Amino acid sequence: MKIGLALSGGAARGIAHIGVLQYLEEKEAKICCLAGTSAGSIVGSLYCSGRTTDELVEIASSMSWKSLVKFSLPKKGLIDSARLLEMLKEHLGNVTFSELDRPLLVNAVDLLSGKEVIMDEGPVAEAVVASCAIPGIFTPVKKDKYLLVDGGLLDNLPAALMKDRDVDHIISVNVGAQSPLEKEPDTIFEILVQSFDVIRRQRDLPAQKYTDTLIEPDLGDIPFHDTSKVDQLIERGYDAAKEALQDFDFQKKPGRVSKWWSKRKKKSGGE
Repeated sequence: MKIGLALSGGAARGIAHIGVLQYLEEKEAKICCLAGTSAGSIVGSLYCSGRTTDELVEIASSMSWKSLVKFSLPKKGLIDSARLLEMLKEHLGNVTFSELDRPLLVNAVDLLSGKEVIMDEGPVAEAVVASCAIPGIFTPVKKDKYLLVDGGLLDNLPAALMKDRDVDHIISVNVGAQSPLEKEPDTIFEILVQSFDVIRRQRDLPAQKYTDTLIEPDLGDIPFHDTSKVDQLIERGYDAAKEALQDFDFQKKPGRVSKWWSKRKKKSGGE
């Protein structure tokens, strides 16, 4: 079974993606293509570069907003994206998409045209930083003719990016599904992160039409900015994957089984 895996944005909640990967590894799932938005692109890029899930846990445990913060004058963003790029290059080096262990797709949004930009060529770290550049918080990333910001602005659950890839079944992991916060935001940083999430949650539903299996970890009680609950986030990601996929046969070798493939074949008259 050729699996396509879509990992959503969700700030610190993206750590839960690691738990999903742990479960998929246990089941010996064949992940043939991975698409990531924002936090999902960070986890996806590290995993596709050959990092083990144990190494991902170590990296997540060492990360904090403080380590990423390099304040800039509030002209284009509160935080300079350069610090995030430094952190990613520390773990990824200058690896390009073509050098990854498996195909990776990363999306961002061009502020100038208002269109989604899909990246699968060139340096991986630069593409991931662009996908993570939450407007108003991180400074936009200039790339070629584009001025790029967080891909979640238009497509937070990037299942559609794999619609033309050779996969049998698309699994989407949405770590931004639960919106209520138990604690009121205290700072402008927390308010901006939560406000942006309100926008991108509206983009999740259309993306689900390309999804065969949807995994939504229960993370509503963990704020998007809280990087201190690594173990809890990973455990909930694992549990959600186990619940959603407990009856799934990863070793099955079907023809095309993906819902969107079936619809496309019917439309085109294919068998």
